[in-house]
Amino acid sequence: MKTFRYPRTNRMSIGLARVAWFADREDGAFAHQLLDDVRRLLASDLSGAELSALWLAGTVRDFDLELCGTEGRQWLTWIEEIAEYRITWNVGDAPAPADPPPARGLAEAVLGEIEAVAAELESATVGHSYAAVPGVVPVLRRVVAEVDPDLGFRLLMRVLKSFFMTVDPERIEAYYVLAGLLGLEEEVVDDGDFNVRRD
Repeated sequence: MKTFRYPRTNRMSIGLARVAWFADREDGAFAHQLLDDVRRLLASDLSGAELSALWLAGTVRDFDLELCGTEGRQWLTWIEEIAEYRITWNVGDAPAPADPPPARGLAEAVLGEIEAVAAELESATVGHSYAAVPGVVPVLRRVVAEVDPDLGFRLLMRVLKSFFMTVDPERIEAYYVLAGLLGLEEEVVDDGDFNVRRD
């Protein structure tokens, strides 16, 4: 999602080319994570509209699926095909199914972080002047509870940064701790995009 920030485009050919570029990074290393994430979302009961809401919020509509005449489930299917194809360059065979999601023990912790910013996040996403996206918070909750806490946490980080929400330093520290428990690198939290509240 982050790679779809600036410049804005609503041309499907450019969007698909950007996905292919991302999947090819580091000799295809990113394609595996991309494929796993997309497959988990597609295997869920999330509707096309809910998946669209996640995408639109994570990109602040810089690549607007609605203006491209498609919806979230179809878009993720195309991403799945591109990632799968890129992986076959290295291994010569179709990739194996994604590993099972991690233990659900951290779902409550991730849901707690969503609840801590839920009201402010809902206001920011629904009330945005040119990139309003309703219903983001309920979809994030569903991803954490029904799909994968790890993926839900990463999507939360992306949406908070995309809408440039002000975050207290103490909450950033809590994000670091939770990222560590999820086995994520610190860059998932600290990639330079957070709007940290300063005294």
